[in-house]
Amino acid sequence: MRDDSLPMLEAESLQQENLLPKTKDQTQPPPMEYDDVTVKVIPPVHTPTVGGLSSRSSEGWQPPSKEELQTTLPQYQIMHLLGRGGMGAVYMGRQITLDRLVAIKILPPELGMDDLQFVARFKNEARAMAKLSHPGIVTVHEFGESADGLLYIIMEFVDGDDVARLIAGRKVIPVAETVPVVMQVCEALHYAHERGIVHRDIKPSNILIGADGMVKVADFGLAKVRHADQSQFTSSGAMLGTLHFMAPETFVIGAVVDRRADVYALGVMLYQMLTGKLPQGLFGMPSEEVAGLDPRYDAIVAKALREDRSLRYQSAAELRQELFVTFNQAAPEVEEQSGGVSWYL
Repeated sequence: MRDDSLPMLEAESLQQENLLPKTKDQTQPPPMEYDDVTVKVIPPVHTPTVGGLSSRSSEGWQPPSKEELQTTLPQYQIMHLLGRGGMGAVYMGRQITLDRLVAIKILPPELGMDDLQFVARFKNEARAMAKLSHPGIVTVHEFGESADGLLYIIMEFVDGDDVARLIAGRKVIPVAETVPVVMQVCEALHYAHERGIVHRDIKPSNILIGADGMVKVADFGLAKVRHADQSQFTSSGAMLGTLHFMAPETFVIGAVVDRRADVYALGVMLYQMLTGKLPQGLFGMPSEEVAGLDPRYDAIVAKALREDRSLRYQSAAELRQELFVTFNQAAPEVEEQSGGVSWYL
């Protein structure tokens, strides 16, 4: 893997025959809205989120100009604003001492107004995130608070695209491409889970695929930063996460959210990659939705999406192992199905 990651910016459409994205000139990308908890720039398409991730209007806070931020962070060359949203803004910059491109994410001081412990939690969690050293996790280089209360995180750029845009461009992703991506995410999640960090916002837009083929999980732990305990609620009762990827237990006030919530979200992403759809309402298993799809993946998806988390895969490593075994065994002959099991969530 390359030592210096280049920026993850607006990319051209993915090639139909290849999982890897094209890159383009990244000198002056236009500012765009970005997901409130990710450092990469995405197209300004509305994604349903709940409560804490998008409740604050982006109109109420204006990010600093390039010149203003340069004064605040003189150790970085601020190049330009990449995107902004209700929870902050992201700039393209260069770390002067190491001569490397970085993503500079800033959070407005107003975020701490509802909770006096927010800044302390932010620093504690950012410190934990910075200790995560795994090729499948976007690296946190630095974090801090400026003299005027501006919270910031310095992260690596990833030259590539995300799984959300992959799905948007191709709808159904073949098993041969889907499973290796999900297995790499499982490896990164297991590494973090073993160190006590739960992502809590796993979704396609947070999974980056670099031009070198590496899969990276973005914004590890940022959702957890927003509340001191292990629940998925803020002090005002707003839920944290992205609606369709939230495990059932995250909707229960006071419930402890653990690694199995990430496993559930991975199950949703696996389903969406295989079928091009979200598992909403009364939905069919993948092989019912896509002709010729190996039906063995139905059982894997169904177990990952169990409402009772004690019946799910108990770890990302367990999910990865089942995917690995299934992927590397010859697929059985797929017979015409007149019906099948549907699941209701």
